[in-house]
Amino acid sequence: MGKKLLYIITFIFVTGTAWAQLQFEQTALQMGQVEWYTENNVEVTVTNNFGKPVNIKEILTSSSQISVQWDKKAIPAGEKSRLQIKYKADLLGHFEKAIYVYTDAQEKPYVLKATGDVVQQKDDYTGEYPYKVGPISLSTDNIEFDDVNRGECPAQVIAVRNGSNKVYHPELMHLPPYLSQRAEPDKLLPGRVGKIVVTLNTKAIESFGLIQTTVYVSRYPGDRVGKDNELEVSSVLLPPFDTTSVVQTALAPCLKIEGTQGTELRLPSIEGKSKVKGTILLKNIGKSSLEIRSLQVFNPAVNVDLGQMKIGPNRTERLKISVLSKYMNKSRSRLRVLMITNDPKQPKVIFNVILSKNRLTK
Repeated sequence: MGKKLLYIITFIFVTGTAWAQLQFEQTALQMGQVEWYTENNVEVTVTNNFGKPVNIKEILTSSSQISVQWDKKAIPAGEKSRLQIKYKADLLGHFEKAIYVYTDAQEKPYVLKATGDVVQQKDDYTGEYPYKVGPISLSTDNIEFDDVNRGECPAQVIAVRNGSNKVYHPELMHLPPYLSQRAEPDKLLPGRVGKIVVTLNTKAIESFGLIQTTVYVSRYPGDRVGKDNELEVSSVLLPPFDTTSVVQTALAPCLKIEGTQGTELRLPSIEGKSKVKGTILLKNIGKSSLEIRSLQVFNPAVNVDLGQMKIGPNRTERLKISVLSKYMNKSRSRLRVLMITNDPKQPKVIFNVILSKNRLTK
């Protein structure tokens, strides 16, 4: 009986120790075929199964071709974090790289291994370039610049594949003054891939909030513009907000969002209906008036209605959001609402509107 009890205690201790660790979604990263002179990205989720917060102190790699970015904050017990792993394919052939993750919870590092093959031309591009503009395939049909402040110049990348039998010059047409582009490389041979880097110059934008425009992919010299080669571009330029005096007092407004799952508003299916609608409760639990400085939509199918743009302390206003079916195909932009406030902790809130799908019935 004593031996059996000792065995049970030992088993619990060993299994408990094995469980108390960082758990990686995957430790063997199969990157498959990687195009030569391109960058391949993999995201790995990490779960903290220790009973205390854990800090990732350092991440080392066995090669300068592979790099890792991570949140430098401690991972709370039971919570998740993510590693952004990038591999720059400079050399042709098979590769095996190691990633060493050091934490403050144990001396030995966690080891991840990344493998793949760098090739001049991939065998299959299915799923990587889903948007076709004639013989040209793109990784996306819209570009979004979110959380941008005055003075910043963020860039977004459109991956491009030349599916024609001629040399292609990647280019966007009708760019506004606040957007610039560069192609890498500037000439794409048949079957090869490249990218268009689009940069936003915030100094050239006069107004704050949501700015939307349309640009066009050139398929050949002298190409015309139309619905079949357009790309939608949106940017959210945040207004300057001095929090030094407000945050240090107890007088700041404070927004509390109710009636949604975080910032998601889930609505019924719109199939067979002219519109669907829902309500979000905006409550001010702060000590001074909450100002809703701007309400903007990304898609013309979305309508918003708010009774009062200034909400007093301990008061609640209803933000009514509706989606109109007749405008659903007018834009490829997601169903979202941008709200700018004077809450120093939440100067910008984006509500994502999610439509349910009809359930199949027997």
